[in-house]
Amino acid sequence: SAEEWQRRLLIAQRVVNELQKFRFPATRPSLQIKFSGDVAELEKARVEATLRGDRLQRGSYEMRDLSAVAEWNNQQLTIAHCEWSDDMGGFAGRANWNVQGSSAGFQTRSSLDLKAFLDAFGVDEPFASIEFQAPPAVEVSGSVNFGSDRFRPDIIGHVAFGRFTYKKVPFSDLTADFSWDGERTLVRDLRLRHQTGQIQADLFDAPTDFRLNIESTIVPEAVRMIAPQELNEFLRQWEWQRPPAIRLAIQGQDHNPGTWKGDGTVILGRSRFRGIWMNSADTKIHFADGALACEDLHVARNEGTGTGSFTYDFKKHEVRISNIKSSLNPAEVIFWIDPKISNTVVPYKFRRPPSVTANGLYQFRGGKNTRLEVKVEGANGMDYVFLGKTLPFDRISTRLLFTNDRLQIIDLRGALLSGTLRGNADISLAKNDPRYRANISVSQINFPLLTDLYYNYKTALGLLNGTYDFTGLGSDPRTMRGRGKVEVTNGDVFAIPIFGPLSGILNRILPGSGYSIAHKASADFKVDQGIIHTDDFDADGTLFSMLGHGDVHFLDDKLDFNLRLNMKGPGVLLTPMYKLFEYAGTGSLKKPDWRPAVLKSQ
Repeated sequence: SAEEWQRRLLIAQRVVNELQKFRFPATRPSLQIKFSGDVAELEKARVEATLRGDRLQRGSYEMRDLSAVAEWNNQQLTIAHCEWSDDMGGFAGRANWNVQGSSAGFQTRSSLDLKAFLDAFGVDEPFASIEFQAPPAVEVSGSVNFGSDRFRPDIIGHVAFGRFTYKKVPFSDLTADFSWDGERTLVRDLRLRHQTGQIQADLFDAPTDFRLNIESTIVPEAVRMIAPQELNEFLRQWEWQRPPAIRLAIQGQDHNPGTWKGDGTVILGRSRFRGIWMNSADTKIHFADGALACEDLHVARNEGTGTGSFTYDFKKHEVRISNIKSSLNPAEVIFWIDPKISNTVVPYKFRRPPSVTANGLYQFRGGKNTRLEVKVEGANGMDYVFLGKTLPFDRISTRLLFTNDRLQIIDLRGALLSGTLRGNADISLAKNDPRYRANISVSQINFPLLTDLYYNYKTALGLLNGTYDFTGLGSDPRTMRGRGKVEVTNGDVFAIPIFGPLSGILNRILPGSGYSIAHKASADFKVDQGIIHTDDFDADGTLFSMLGHGDVHFLDDKLDFNLRLNMKGPGVLLTPMYKLFEYAGTGSLKKPDWRPAVLKSQ
């Protein structure tokens, strides 16, 4: 029919167009054709053809020693052999096509420069990111049915690549067996070797059915570039001294990783995540719906171990933590979760890693659903810098609650300077918002130890009790504002550094009064811009009582204070001279200058 002739002419024209893209640097190829049969019935004719060529070029690809023999007979095309070579290797194949049966069969074997060959024919996509350093060996055979209903191939093959580079990552070799029937793909015994280890895998890909079993001893960095973007970013934060051992069994609806579900195990040797080292780790893993769950996790470092489970959800941008128990350095463990919140834990210097239990959810990338609870038990003590001095806690316990842009320290309890401390804090973690609020109470604190710590003054006596509610901005102590109450009992009031010089003054007026032991000293106070202010300082001694008010500039080492002494016992006789018992204190806190108030202006 005219339509049939037109279709055949189009095919012939396409063949001519493709042949015109070849060049022949040496002699032109030779084509011999033998024809026998009835010209009126070409379909029943017999045609034998032989093609030979020394050198043929298409683009930058060159074929050498081309040889092909074909025969058309009884509605069947048979290519007895087709061979050529290039700079890497050669190609050999044969095929047949039964027109009446609408089927074809073929066998090929190649060690060609496969990338250059496909590039020359405009089929470069499958190998666009691959560079071969050795001839890739490919064997493919099978049949194709061109029936009217659909195209049905039945193909099997084997590939063996020598040294090659994929996306700039070098590999030693790759081997695999495969089959394809147009709808289903099977890859068996795939082995990919890298200088750090190898990957073994089996893959089955069919409509609504995807399966992948994989075992790897290769450094994940070698395959990171082919991973989905979220997983790529996750793997980029790791460093391995030895390759991890990974085993996975994956199932899904298709080859899109977002549909995959699977289980497996991961065993790590010495590795580093976000710059923090671990000696070893192992876990069972399960992933589905864009999330990777690590169950029965065990992490070992020099200082201790960590156990529990967590889920890293790439889709929801969150980490879900379940019953994590740790004797590891808490600042470094929290850095694994998110570096931004680890700074809130760094100031707490544990002498030995505390016992930590964590549960909850931490959301990153701007999420608002964070609620992570961390319980801390530091039986071996902790050091904490407060107002420029290190407070030594013998033991400490607390509960940390991380929520969106906020850290709450709840029910803090500690043993400090032979006494106890309790408190709570609310700290902003929001960007450009360093505000915090806290309250603390202390009882039975060894007052000499406290004065020695802050003033290097070692002769004070007594026990300190008090409360303090305050706010501030970040680590700047000058922004701290608050109110509190303090009480010292069983102490030598004149051994308090700022009141020490009064002892000698009073002792000259009334011998013995300068060494009177105070039963109690107390004051309500407020703090603002580095100044402690009180209006009701009250100290009660055997021979006197002291009432005072004023400012202690604890950041600037200055004193501006006024005291009135009321005498008792023999000192009552001196009452008419009360003006002489009003004193003004100035100068530095460590070496204050106390003078009678009436002489202050002189």
